[in-house]
Amino acid sequence: MSNRPRALALALAGALALALASGRARAGEGDHGAATKADFSEPVEGAVALEGRIRAPCCWNQTLDIHGSESANELRREIRRRLKAGESQDAIQADFVRRYGEKILAVPPGNPLKDVGVILSLLFGASGVGALFMLARWRKRTLADRAAEASAGKKGKKKPERDAFDDQIDAELEKL
Repeated sequence: MSNRPRALALALAGALALALASGRARAGEGDHGAATKADFSEPVEGAVALEGRIRAPCCWNQTLDIHGSESANELRREIRRRLKAGESQDAIQADFVRRYGEKILAVPPGNPLKDVGVILSLLFGASGVGALFMLARWRKRTLADRAAEASAGKKGKKKPERDAFDDQIDAELEKL
């Protein structure tokens, strides 16, 4: 009997073990699991914008709007509850900065990232305007060239001059 059935059985057992292990890992994700959308299904004006400016205090890697840990979810609930109560976004953000420090802000004050965004926006806008001017110039030249060709054709302009290469190509074509 060959080793092929044995290798197939080992491969299937390994795949089953991997599937079970990944299922357990997903069930025990705990702190970084996906947020339940049922808690945040009711839209609150300004909540998403504020959640995008605040980092999750459990790991400081992601903002609240995309992080799924329980501490991030608790802060999201707090933001929504306070916004519903009529508190402003700036007041809530200032309270979080007071409690956690400036590290809680996704883009702290004085960070050059804001300036880079403005500069890139201006550069892309200027590039687009420049491209439009170049396209208009190219189009204008093409139309002018077509008009010149049309007027030259009406006047009966003679054929362009032939050079030695044209004669050589014609001679070689005749030989074939």
